[in-house]
Amino acid sequence: MSTKETLSNGVVPNPPGSDRWVDIQQSTFTNWVNEQLSQYSGRSLTDLRTDLCDGVHLVALVETLQLKKIGRVYSKPQGQIQRLANVSLALTAITEDNVKLVNIGNEDVVNGNVKLILGLIWHLIVRYQISNRKTKSPPKKLMMNWFRLAIPDLEINNFNKDWEDGIALHALIERLKPGTSPDWRKLHSKNKVENCRSAMLLAKEKLNIPRVISPENFASGDLDELSAMTYLSYFVKVDSPGYYDTLNWVCKQLRTTAITNLTTDWNDGRHVCSIVHSLGGEIPGWPDLDLSDHVGNWQKALDGGKELGVEPLLKASEMSDPSLDHLTMMAYVARFQQVTPPKRDKDKVKVTASLNNTKTGIQTSFSVEAMDRAVKTDKVEVEVKGPKSRIDTDVQWKLLKANCRFTPREVGEYQISVSYNKVMVTGCPVKFAVKADMSKVRVLTTSTECTVGSTQQIQVEVNDTKYGVISLESHSPSGQVYALPAEENQKDELYVANFRPKHVGLWMVRAYMDGEEVPNSPVNFDVSDPQKVWLSVQGRGVVDEVVSCHVDVSNAGTGKVTAEVTHLGKQTLCDIAKQEDGNWSITFTPSCPGSFFLKAAFNGTTITGCPKLVDVVDPGQITVTGEGISRGLSGKESRFIVNTGDLGGNIVVNISVGDTEVNTKWEEVGSTAHQFSYTPHQTGVYSITVLWNDMNVAGSPFKAKITDRSKVRLKDDLSGDKDENDYLALVCGADTVLHFDISDAGPGSFNAEVLAPSGKLPVNLDQPDEDEVAVSFKAKEEGDHYIHLYWSNVPLDSSPILSYCPGPILPIDHTKVKVTGKGIKEGRAGVRMQFMIDGKLAGPGVPRVELQGLKSSPTVDMKALKYDRYRCHYTAPSPGAYLMYIYWSETKLIGVPYKISVSHRGAGGKVKVLGRGLKGGFVGQELRVIVDTTVAGYGEVEAGMSGLLRPARCDILDQQNGTYTLRLFPTEACRHSLSVRFDDEHVPGSPFSIPVGEPPDPRKVRVYGPGIQDGLIQSFESKFLVETYGAGAGQLAVRIRGPRGAFKVDMERERQNDRTILCRYDPSEPGQYDVSVRWSGQHVNGSPFCVQIFETREDLHGYLESEKGITLTMQNGYEWTEEV
Repeated sequence: MSTKETLSNGVVPNPPGSDRWVDIQQSTFTNWVNEQLSQYSGRSLTDLRTDLCDGVHLVALVETLQLKKIGRVYSKPQGQIQRLANVSLALTAITEDNVKLVNIGNEDVVNGNVKLILGLIWHLIVRYQISNRKTKSPPKKLMMNWFRLAIPDLEINNFNKDWEDGIALHALIERLKPGTSPDWRKLHSKNKVENCRSAMLLAKEKLNIPRVISPENFASGDLDELSAMTYLSYFVKVDSPGYYDTLNWVCKQLRTTAITNLTTDWNDGRHVCSIVHSLGGEIPGWPDLDLSDHVGNWQKALDGGKELGVEPLLKASEMSDPSLDHLTMMAYVARFQQVTPPKRDKDKVKVTASLNNTKTGIQTSFSVEAMDRAVKTDKVEVEVKGPKSRIDTDVQWKLLKANCRFTPREVGEYQISVSYNKVMVTGCPVKFAVKADMSKVRVLTTSTECTVGSTQQIQVEVNDTKYGVISLESHSPSGQVYALPAEENQKDELYVANFRPKHVGLWMVRAYMDGEEVPNSPVNFDVSDPQKVWLSVQGRGVVDEVVSCHVDVSNAGTGKVTAEVTHLGKQTLCDIAKQEDGNWSITFTPSCPGSFFLKAAFNGTTITGCPKLVDVVDPGQITVTGEGISRGLSGKESRFIVNTGDLGGNIVVNISVGDTEVNTKWEEVGSTAHQFSYTPHQTGVYSITVLWNDMNVAGSPFKAKITDRSKVRLKDDLSGDKDENDYLALVCGADTVLHFDISDAGPGSFNAEVLAPSGKLPVNLDQPDEDEVAVSFKAKEEGDHYIHLYWSNVPLDSSPILSYCPGPILPIDHTKVKVTGKGIKEGRAGVRMQFMIDGKLAGPGVPRVELQGLKSSPTVDMKALKYDRYRCHYTAPSPGAYLMYIYWSETKLIGVPYKISVSHRGAGGKVKVLGRGLKGGFVGQELRVIVDTTVAGYGEVEAGMSGLLRPARCDILDQQNGTYTLRLFPTEACRHSLSVRFDDEHVPGSPFSIPVGEPPDPRKVRVYGPGIQDGLIQSFESKFLVETYGAGAGQLAVRIRGPRGAFKVDMERERQNDRTILCRYDPSEPGQYDVSVRWSGQHVNGSPFCVQIFETREDLHGYLESEKGITLTMQNGYEWTEEV
């Protein structure tokens, strides 16, 4: 029997033999159901066949598994119809949660068809315990793979026979908690029941695995695989011991604690690549992975895993699926636990050398052997170091073994270093000593480097050696041989010869004694010719950019180039490097502009033409500033400024987005600066290239991100999910998901945060594709929630989204229902009355209302609001007494019936509306209006105010004397409409039109004229103007105080609505006059003005010069005329 067969038709097949398996499966599944119900509802079952037939327990089980209410249930069903309705409710919720049910209906459950019920329970076990996420492989196969890898010492091929002796259970427990059952290998298979009992006790005590199956049933030969899988699934479900065993192995292997699950943390492929790399696998580009390329990273991991012998379970695209279940990841990761890491790099190569009798001048060899066919010989590095320098080594590979040869030239300590993949191999470095040749005959010369035409002296030292005839010869680079005459110096026991090369190249001088070459012969001479060296330099350099100079030595022979760079007499650091073609390069990076001089030499001889001059300029003086080079908004002009300083030159600016060139404008904004502007008409990353004399300036090309946050669009229609206050209604404990279209918003990042009453909630941002972002969170408490939304850290226009959560779902309790409103106490004939039924604290339910009168029973209309609340309306046709009965889930509320007294309707035509608020005001000012109903009779006052764009706040205060005060708070500068209704009828004059202006702004008031300037008493013009354009609605107040007290001020304007006011006053004596100008009670700019009036011109001039630093040279230089 396979899990696949069970899932395909929804019915548990009957295995061969007796029906004992049915009893075992029924017992196991009953225990599993009770295990689920005990966590929340406290219910329990004894018989699946009978206890599920009324649907009550089945609905409770589904609500427990789905963590939500699924609808109205008949808690005490009466008759077959209500039982069928309960079962249908549960089956519908199961089907809507992506569980496919075949061949089972509500009648099968109600009629107690045990096999179909078992099939239904198995569907729930698979969906909600074994694999609650998306899976491409059968859960049975995944569980089998994981158990095989977890207990590799046992052969596990099924879920009944291989488990019934209890040994595999003990092995599994020991694997998950070492030391719990260390002697499991000593258990005897004949003691099946006892082995199973002890294992289940350990699993419960140490691993908290519930005993949903008895030891006797688990050890039974009639045990079916589904019962065994149900029990064993507790070892591998989410947050199980097996789940954390796998997760802990990963964290230990990678030496991290940042991995917290086996689902979402693995989508981008980074962690599985890290596992492959830690086990010696090859991950191309590691560790610089593109974390946005989830499928590509997974493909690298799967390929690397295959090289380690780990076969993939699914394709890379399937493994990177965010909805992939944990069981698939557990089964795949467990395969890596069986991988034996390959040899370390230091053990992949072996060095063999015998260096006990190494002499100078004698070629020596050693071998390097690759210990593995996978070793790449190009990653093997061999280095021989002498006492002073590195020794050239000839390495020749043949298959997996290399012969390495070198010739030591000096006496001292040497060492051989061999590394693989930059890692020193075991046994290295190999250290050894090189001794001198014991022969006393030596060929001596002062230097092996010389120039064409120079003379080199060569000596053959024989000391006290009994020698024969000494002869010397020179060999040219072309192979020609020349004899070198040698003169004997018997006193010093040596022969002396002069060597003068004629050509560039490697020359050899050989010395012979009686025809046999002496040990340290030949002597090689590198002959060079400095006259054939050519130096070329870059004519112009740029500050902070490399200046490159080329030294051509192709015809000059072997030698070394030296150089120095100076600026203002100080040396500048330069780099000298030999190129692959044998020539040399000289580079330096100037840090400042000016003249730099380069002097170079070849083998100590100055190169012809030195020193060379390099002029360096500093384009770093060129600055590119302005917001337009970094960001901008679609449809709005962006600007930036390019300032070339004193460099001059030609500036070219090119702007493009994709393959489209963007039109650019420029204008001079100074002698050295130009302002460039462009208007982006689409979102994206704009490339801005700024060239100076065909060279990019610092930072070019610039990348400007053009965005449009107004294009971030909410894809979901929330109109049906909002309450009457326009708040989004949240479901406690359930995920709230909002989808946003960002395809047209341009380059940027989306962010969101949710503020709950007790702080921020965790918010998940999921981007299924580049054009959409899904914001999800889970409300957990009652209260207002604020959903703040940002695009590139700037709030969206729709942010925040106001929302409210009513708290967790409560049990049904009709005593917690609240009924409020005038409509349950009193009413008026023909007037629509209202009341509220609030069942927020009473658990889910549906109200029913009956209204009974002596002459009629009016209909009560109910409108369902959010949070189990209902707004109810009725209209009594005639006065009299009425009784109202209210039920919650068919249970009558306490305190009903309500007794309602309905009176005659009020006379709206007799209502008066008055007050200063009807004349208007300004934004932010509270306006008050009186509604007088004293002669209109009893009735209800309703009022509302709105502007052009939005409604304004309107508070109604009942003065308890037949009058009402309306408090109005306008927020727009426009005419507002005020609607006043009495018993649902407009009162006379309603709606009223109320003008509302901008609030007063004293900063916008301008005061000028001779009346606020210092002057002479005999010619003083006391007029001044006050302009209030743009200052909003307000009142002008002008006060003047002179030497003897306050002055009368005359104010006049040409027209009634003129915003310019002419003010004048009449000073009668010299002194200080303080002019105070206020707009709506606040001083305007400059107020109070201090005006000094003098009797003589000399006093005025002296005051102005000493106090204000003003010198007047003309009589009318400081005086105003009547033109004002």
